[in-house]
Amino acid sequence: MARGPRLNENTLNRLLPYGFLCTVGPSVSAATNLFVVRYVICRYYLHSRDPSHVPEPGDEICNDPSVEAIAGSVMAGLATLDGICSFLSSSYIQFLADRFGRRPLLITLPLLATVSTMSMPIAFWWNSQIAMWILLVTNGVFVSASTKSIFVPTLCVADVASESTRTRFYSRLEAVGLLGPVLAFIASALMSRYSSIITMPYYVALGSQLLASLYATVMIPETLSSDAKEEDESEISSQEAEDEDEGGALIHDAILAPVKPLALLLPHRDSETGRWHWRLTFLTISLLATTAGTVFISTASLLFLSDKFQFNPENNAWFLAYLTSLRLGYLVFIFPLVLKYGRRMFAWVEERRKNAAKGSGETRPLLGRQGSLVSEGGEKETNHFDVILAFLSVVIDAVSLSFVTLASGVRQVLGSFAGFAFGAGDNPSFKSVFVSAVPPEHASEALAALDMVLAVAKLASPPILGSFYAAFVKGGRPELVFLAAGGFCAIGAVFIAPLLFAGRRSRSQM
Repeated sequence: MARGPRLNENTLNRLLPYGFLCTVGPSVSAATNLFVVRYVICRYYLHSRDPSHVPEPGDEICNDPSVEAIAGSVMAGLATLDGICSFLSSSYIQFLADRFGRRPLLITLPLLATVSTMSMPIAFWWNSQIAMWILLVTNGVFVSASTKSIFVPTLCVADVASESTRTRFYSRLEAVGLLGPVLAFIASALMSRYSSIITMPYYVALGSQLLASLYATVMIPETLSSDAKEEDESEISSQEAEDEDEGGALIHDAILAPVKPLALLLPHRDSETGRWHWRLTFLTISLLATTAGTVFISTASLLFLSDKFQFNPENNAWFLAYLTSLRLGYLVFIFPLVLKYGRRMFAWVEERRKNAAKGSGETRPLLGRQGSLVSEGGEKETNHFDVILAFLSVVIDAVSLSFVTLASGVRQVLGSFAGFAFGAGDNPSFKSVFVSAVPPEHASEALAALDMVLAVAKLASPPILGSFYAAFVKGGRPELVFLAAGGFCAIGAVFIAPLLFAGRRSRSQM
């Protein structure tokens, strides 16, 4: 897919309020979801034993261990359903975005997310056993629309951002993706304390999603160029004609469509040189390990602080705000400086190396090749700094999580998590490296594949680290779960390391 015109920075900055509004919705209602699920399960549980008794919200009888066990299973099931739907829908969202443009999806996805949002208060107020299960399943299916509404802006950045500014815009999107939850957690806590309307957070979430759709309609232009759209439509039409001629191939392609972008991540051989390219494969394994280690940290921290330091729900809410605010502050105030001055230093070092090479009589061969899925030449040099950033961020994650294990008091734990915030640059760096590792026409596929890898990691992390935590609690050392999480991050760093040396070797040959 060809890149669109180089839109100005103001156009890309228009994506930031949209990203903020899309993240507010699922965050502001997150704390209320558990209460609502526990209540409707309590109502279902008692109805099966005494249909005449309808419990009130917050009724003591809803603290029955059987109710809590069923509610926990339902929450786990909803999370699993969300992960599966998010994984399977990434390819279709990328396909629709390439065929019809980014803007229609920016408008419609928040509207689809409202279906998930409103299903919970309806289940809360409507005393129907059958409708309850239908609404819960509806919530699990459509909640992925919220995450996909954040995915589409990453395609917009890939369309129009230059090689040198791409990481900066991804870090801004990541920052507003943290600002939304920070304010949402605080608003949710205040509503819980001062409002008697239990479902109030859902109405706030609904308003933010409708406002996001309206904002996209009025303020965000299309970033996919018309030439690129026509080219994609022509390729799709020719592919559909081939499928009709082949008959059974159409069914085969339909089955494989959800996982098609993952083929981009597999090692492949260059037909001209015979060389095998492993860059995206190593990045995928690193991203999978790092995300598996970090995505469960918020939940593990709440469990750890509650078990070891007797944190109450209010303390937990403020801890989540503290943790998210630190990462937000790093991405807003420090990471842009790292990008600005780090790139300057990197360019200065590279220029000195080239001058030294010219002085020794070396010449630079032509490395650009067509037909390879891995970009060569100047792009490798331009984006090697992003690889370094991703590596350093993952290392910081691993080290800071290990320090949490060694902390003996609350202050030491909070200080260790302050160090964890300095690893927040890993996500935007990974996105930039993924896009730069492929030709422009495969950028949206690379981002879809990355989104699918994130979905797999988020799906796998809770049961894996949750099992570790349960085992460590029984042994009286719950803090060891952070050492295990740091170990996953260390594995991620190990798989990025070869790319550091490979990039250095390729530049020495220029």
